Amino acid sequence: MAQHEQMIPVDECIYAYIDQAELSEHKYFKLWHLAFAGMTEMGLDFFYQIKSIKIPINPNFTADLPSDFLQYTKIGVLNNKGEIIPLKYNNKLTTYADLNPDRVQKTQDNTLANLFQFNTPIWYNFWSGDQFINLYGIPSGAPFVGDFKIDTTNSIILLNKNFVYEYVMLEYVASPVEGQQYYIPIQFRAALISYLRWQDIISIPVKTHVQNSNVGMRRHEYFNDRRLGWARYRPFRLTEAYDWNLENQRMTIKA
Repeated sequence: MAQHEQMIPVDECIYAYIDQAELSEHKYFKLWHLAFAGMTEMGLDFFYQIKSIKIPINPNFTADLPSDFLQYTKIGVLNNKGEIIPLKYNNKLTTYADLNPDRVQKTQDNTLANLFQFNTPIWYNFWSGDQFINLYGIPSGAPFVGDFKIDTTNSIILLNKNFVYEYVMLEYVASPVEGQQYYIPIQFRAALISYLRWQDIISIPVKTHVQNSNVGMRRHEYFNDRRLGWARYRPFRLTEAYDWNLENQRMTIKA
């Protein structure tokens, strides 16, 4: 099968193992499911299939997740360069009444505190002339344009009540479907074949110590191939480390 840039089809690994083990193709579907289990085991679930969609916002400041959603990789809005500006994950957003049309009204309590009361849970240290603000202690200033939280039970994205956009961009890992083509980095070819070689016999009843040692040997080969795959896929590059150091330097106040 043809290589796609630096990626290879998962089917190539499956058929390679079928040829090596001299198996018939009727075992393909069993090995197909084992291959996807191996991708998850190796942390390669992000290589299933990445989709990017534009979701309209519901009146109650929620957005519906697609039916094949597994895990998000990026949630945000677009800028004038075609880039996705990320939203900030806010674990404090409640999932209470998130399916109700009046979700915002049901999740607000304006009687909790007043900014001018001595017992307010919010502390500001500077009066700018028309409002209280924090002069110091503010986060780094990343361009977050809203807050979100994922409610996997109800398959929706929760947004803060001040979200002003009519849509949200979602990049996510789609659930695998039989019959579609999936790719993995070529560096993990040997690791995935080793995983199939190991898992194909692990559930077979063991009758002798020779069979047991064979399972252990295949397990050892898999973990060694996985280690080599990760080392080849993400090699250390001094220039990238230097660029990362420059981008993450911050001007801060020191005592």
